[in-house]
Amino acid sequence: MNNDALLVVVPTSFNSVYEKELEAHGVNVVIYANQMLRSSYPAMLNTARTILENGRCLEVDAKCMPVNEILNLIPGTV
Repeated sequence: MNNDALLVVVPTSFNSVYEKELEAHGVNVVIYANQMLRSSYPAMLNTARTILENGRCLEVDAKCMPVNEILNLIPGTV
């Protein structure tokens, strides 16, 4: 294999393979394409259920990121 070649993998279906194993096989970049979305959705469902059950959002406040922290992630908003 050409050592200058860029080898990129998206291991969604091969979640038991360690990055070090991929690196040993010449992989340069590992992309975790949808894990963040897939893990956030259950949290959003739980939040929605809790709000519906309680008729308010106080019970979910401790699990929520402050709005200022979210805005700080966007350059030029604060």
